[in-house]
Amino acid sequence: MIDDDSAVADGSESAASANPRTSYSERPVARARRAKAHELIERLVAEGRVRITDPDDDEVTEWRRVVNHAKRHGLEPTGKRIEKVPYGGPGLELFLADGPHPNARSQRPKENGDPVPVPSRLGNLHPIVTALKDDERRLVMPSELRRRSILLLQGLSAEAVRRGYEVRKAHSFFHPREGGVDIAVDGVAYTVSVSRSSRSPRIPTAPLASSWSSLMA
Repeated sequence: MIDDDSAVADGSESAASANPRTSYSERPVARARRAKAHELIERLVAEGRVRITDPDDDEVTEWRRVVNHAKRHGLEPTGKRIEKVPYGGPGLELFLADGPHPNARSQRPKENGDPVPVPSRLGNLHPIVTALKDDERRLVMPSELRRRSILLLQGLSAEAVRRGYEVRKAHSFFHPREGGVDIAVDGVAYTVSVSRSSRSPRIPTAPLASSWSSLMA
């Protein structure tokens, strides 16, 4: 006759099943990512910006995971959010921006907002939009696409001013294909940019009008 207790004690399979599995948060990969996220926050607070130059695809993926880890676990400083923009081609620039992310649940726009008109002529531009238009280092793209990009930014800027918001020069470092403005709403600045996609050079004007409506609702 076999004693059940001794079988459990001596059987390696039963003994192993009695030990709880290590939770994901305590696994080496998760612990390393958590440490890297804490280090990133400390650098952002101290230095303002962190630039990753010439990363390969794996490094870019890992940095995005680190940023997402910091966001998911509430590591961002109070009243701040981590933003990332392209830097030097394949590189990334990370910085702390004020306020919650525009896509956060608390910042979702109201439905059925009025459409924001987009002008058809490059006249009476907002000074910030004029400066962007005159800066040949920004919005490097075919002339017609560039003109339509300026018109879209002007329409948004004019509507922002009409609603009492402030339009400022964007302080983010854009890729040459990009350009944009900062819209300050209740003291919180949101960067709005237009860029030419390397895969699809078209800028569909009509659908974007509804996007402006959602943003400004």
